[in-house]
Amino acid sequence: MLRAQLQRLGLDRRLKAIYERYERVLIPAFLVIGFIFDVITFRTLQIDTALKLLLAHAIVAGLMLIFIQLYDARKEPSKYVVVSYARFLAPFAAQISIGALLSSSLLFYWFSGSLSVSWPLFALITGVMISSEVFRQAYLRPVVQLSVYNFVLLSYFSVLLPFVLKSLSAWIFILSGVLSTLIVLLIILLLTNFSPAVKRQQPQLFVAVMSVFVIMSAFYYLKLIPPLPLSLREAGIYHAIIRQPGDYKLIGENETFIQKLIPGQTIHADIGDSLYAYTAIFAPAKLTAVIYHRWEYKDPTSGQWTDKSLLHFSIKGGRQEGFRGYTMKTGVTPGKWRVTVQNERGQVLGRLTFTVEEP
Repeated sequence: MLRAQLQRLGLDRRLKAIYERYERVLIPAFLVIGFIFDVITFRTLQIDTALKLLLAHAIVAGLMLIFIQLYDARKEPSKYVVVSYARFLAPFAAQISIGALLSSSLLFYWFSGSLSVSWPLFALITGVMISSEVFRQAYLRPVVQLSVYNFVLLSYFSVLLPFVLKSLSAWIFILSGVLSTLIVLLIILLLTNFSPAVKRQQPQLFVAVMSVFVIMSAFYYLKLIPPLPLSLREAGIYHAIIRQPGDYKLIGENETFIQKLIPGQTIHADIGDSLYAYTAIFAPAKLTAVIYHRWEYKDPTSGQWTDKSLLHFSIKGGRQEGFRGYTMKTGVTPGKWRVTVQNERGQVLGRLTFTVEEP
């Protein structure tokens, strides 16, 4: 349809030729551009600035999706060349913004969670990003576009609202889902009045949008979604921690550069020695939370992880490098151990796995 409109309007033939030749790579390329933008954003900007930029992306993506459906509902292409050019560019603008929002979701969840626990969520986001190329034609359908838009809006609100309201309560996540779903449902009702295609698909649209809310709520209930906007900035297992004015002195294993890169530490300790789990956790200013260190030992006979200690401390947000805290476990024995870093609800921020060996 769009190609025919460009041809009838006599628009720039070189632009049309480029579009036809590189159609298969243009939209995925803009998705990658959105991802690169987010990586740079989260590495260089303050979180409040990043959230403002992502809000702009959310608005642009929504407006572009509405514009595309309204334009395609017309029986004849617009007589204004500028409007037709805008329709040509709208999918790319929408893809950049949706790409930025998808990658921000992945990055937020990655920084705030553990792959070993939240991998279904990471797999879902990655699958949505990859499928935008594999199922390119499906992404042109309103059902798919608005479902993905609901997902990225929910992810965005689940970071924004705790940041604004200074709370990690469960009702904050529910409110995020309600807001995103209401916005998308309002868009559907608006488009129904102008687009026959959307009107025909209205039942499927409602089911798809509500399914996103139900699936993400199930993920939250199962604690597969990490406790946004908390993020684990630093963590490790140490032999001793000495508190100094304004800092901590961490005494740990002597490791080579290669050993530090390999997951899982080896800690040399005599039977009955004490070990320390140290974490630095970022939280927005004025947000307080209780952090738990769950010390677990892997039973060599059953192969099951068994709880040994559940220790906690409170954190206060505002420090860019993260609020520092530690717990101590006495009487460790040789074998495999892990410390799960979690909040009061049991949502996992990270996990430290290590092996204790006698010197």
